[in-house]
Amino acid sequence: MLNKNITYRPEIDGLRALAVILVLLFHFELGVPGGFVGVDVFFVISGYLITEVIKNSVAAGRFSFFDFYSRRLLRLHPALIVTIGLCLMAGYVLMDPASFSGLASSAAYSLFSASNFYFLFNQGYFDASAKTQPLLHTWSLAAEWQFYIVWPFIVWGALKVSERLLAWLLVAMTIGLLGFSQYLLAYDSPAAYFMMPSRIFELSIGAGLVFLSQYRATNIVSSVITLIGLALIFISAFVLDENSPFPGFRALLPCLGAAACIYAGHSTSGSVLRTWPMVKLGLISYSVYLVHWPVAVFYKYYIFRSLNIEEKIALFILSIVLGYTLYVTVERIFMRSEKTIKSLGISSVAGSVVIVAFCCMFIVQAGGVSSRVPPDYLSLAADPVNFHTNNYGGHGFTLDSHLGDENGKKIAVFGGDSFAHQYAVGMDAILKKQGLMIEATFLHGCIFSGEYSNQVNKSPRPACREAYKKAMLQLDGNLLPFIQAQSWDGYLGTITDSTGALVPVDNASEYQALIVKILTATRKEIGDRDFIIIGNQPYPAKPISPATCLLRPNYIVQHCESLLEYAESASATLSINSALKNFAASNPRTYYVDATETFCKKGMCGMVSSGKILYSDSFHLSKDGSDAASPGIVSFIEALK
Repeated sequence: MLNKNITYRPEIDGLRALAVILVLLFHFELGVPGGFVGVDVFFVISGYLITEVIKNSVAAGRFSFFDFYSRRLLRLHPALIVTIGLCLMAGYVLMDPASFSGLASSAAYSLFSASNFYFLFNQGYFDASAKTQPLLHTWSLAAEWQFYIVWPFIVWGALKVSERLLAWLLVAMTIGLLGFSQYLLAYDSPAAYFMMPSRIFELSIGAGLVFLSQYRATNIVSSVITLIGLALIFISAFVLDENSPFPGFRALLPCLGAAACIYAGHSTSGSVLRTWPMVKLGLISYSVYLVHWPVAVFYKYYIFRSLNIEEKIALFILSIVLGYTLYVTVERIFMRSEKTIKSLGISSVAGSVVIVAFCCMFIVQAGGVSSRVPPDYLSLAADPVNFHTNNYGGHGFTLDSHLGDENGKKIAVFGGDSFAHQYAVGMDAILKKQGLMIEATFLHGCIFSGEYSNQVNKSPRPACREAYKKAMLQLDGNLLPFIQAQSWDGYLGTITDSTGALVPVDNASEYQALIVKILTATRKEIGDRDFIIIGNQPYPAKPISPATCLLRPNYIVQHCESLLEYAESASATLSINSALKNFAASNPRTYYVDATETFCKKGMCGMVSSGKILYSDSFHLSKDGSDAASPGIVSFIEALK
């Protein structure tokens, strides 16, 4: 119940329950790809209730801006502040410095209802990096607060003229801002998703119900309308997904569905929304929404892997339990209407905001409190988020490079993607000492072939073939060995032929056959010279970035550390490397160099050795990894002389 200016309607709490269930099912990946539309249902409900409150208060002659904003503040901020505080405490115990600093930054924005700006400028809602942000979901609360800042003035000002003006204004705003949302979607989809102006039409749809609800349909008609509304919400939840351009016109489905349920939810068919479980869940839906996403993020952050179905269900239930606890201990207390509660509540909120904001500022200025990191890795704590960029084995070397002494004796030509480029640091250092040089051509994310290329974002990359041709030109007029390294298993389902059409490959066996075909063509093209194929370095089947694990504090046992060492038999590269080895054995003057030998001893592989991180991310070698693997490669080349 919002306040005395509106009549309590249990079906609206039931609709809230449906909205939060959809959001949880989406975030916990429980089979509802478009469950994010639950947020849009919340927006429609807010638009209706807030406009109803203001309209009734103005009609009764007791509307007060101070009263409106203080009620909103006490309704939303206490539970939010507690959630932010708990997230900061969890981050202190669990997170690496950069992640903790990022959490503190987003927390500060969340406190002041501006987190939608923060996430707009840092990542998109559906980006992979967004899934590690414990407060990502507060963007919707920020957008709603920004709506509250302007909406009372619009409604109050229009009602000072007439209710008719407000009604027509709502119609115009809904149509105009829906068009704006669709327009912005085509030019800046993150802004369309996160920012309040492109969401106002959702709230104004709800606001329009204040006038439409004066005209009641019969129970039969209302029941049909409710069923249609529920159908629209469910259709959008199961038809849309994270790849669907949103909001824009697509948001009309859940918004009109929510509006239909609000308008006709009093009907017989609306009883499904008035059941005891739905109403009770609706009452605590705000607190459940607040806690569910941090629960998911911190749990996945700790276990360092994807969730299994049992964990997803358990976290779903845990979110409801924790949401109920937050509702009882915080949210419900500040919703009470006593004057003492109101005055103390505002003071408490203001003081808490200052304290938490100060903590956020301290965390950011302290670099995520890097003193929490184990001393052996403290030197890496300054910028662990960019560890891969700064420590990748190819960092500092262009895609067309002279490895070693530029004026030295040229001993080979080297080509490939980022899995070739990663050896640049190590090979360059060794070759310079020996006065030798290797001509190298790299292009990240490209299969190296004269005939084939691969897709990125469903578009062929002709630049892949151009890079290959450039490497082949370096072989003209000499018989130097050609070295090729590649993410040999990394292009399944993306390889295209010379026309740009995808090559049909249904399984790993067919893919390996295609790789052998590509290598056979290269073997023929390079003529009577040595062909050296470098196999993939080992890495576990489930991706794990060692830097983001080792840069975590050790207040508790970090589960991820146990994943940094694994059996050689569990390496994801075992099968493709075997195929490469067989190809080399079956062709003249073709040699296979096994990078696995550097990183695996006695059947066990490690991503860290002697305090050095050998991988810059889940797959690529770091500078230290490049230094470790390159001597064997250079020695092999020299042995062929």
